Amino acid sequence: MSHNAILAVISLLAEKWPSCFSIIESGRRPLKRGIREDVLAALGGAVSAGKVSAALRWYVSSPEYQRRLVHGAWRVDLNGKPVGIVSQEDEAHARAQLAAIEAKRAECVSASTPALNLAERMMQASQGPPAARLPPKPTMPPAPAKALTLKDMRGKRLAEHAEQRPTNPRGQIRAWRAPS
Repeated sequence: MSHNAILAVISLLAEKWPSCFSIIESGRRPLKRGIREDVLAALGGAVSAGKVSAALRWYVSSPEYQRRLVHGAWRVDLNGKPVGIVSQEDEAHARAQLAAIEAKRAECVSASTPALNLAERMMQASQGPPAARLPPKPTMPPAPAKALTLKDMRGKRLAEHAEQRPTNPRGQIRAWRAPS
């Protein structure tokens, strides 16, 4: 059964019995044992037994539903009324289910990582040697000079001016006078 078909059945159940079923996982409450038969009887064949079973399996296998199966919590009927409590065995089974869900998620994550690395390696191998594939290294622009103060600028101009002044044969700077 497709995911969309399951969601359609869950939506129908939540619409028909909102105090029992919830589309939102955080609103799910432990269901009465044998609620499948109650649902089938109330629907009167409008939805096949296989679709109801698949939808209920999906509904109760969600991690949030499993977390709500705590010893002593109320189980509800179609009208949302308490009809029983969650046993210690139910809670232990829920904890085992949660551990299996987490292990499967971890396995999927670790299994996808080597596949990605393999795909990357295959793509790199098909593109030639690594040096040919790498873009040229960008050149860094020169670091911005520190802001010059008026004193720095004056000293810089004096130094430039001193370079332009003629020197005598001994390398001494001649005295300079401003033109009159």
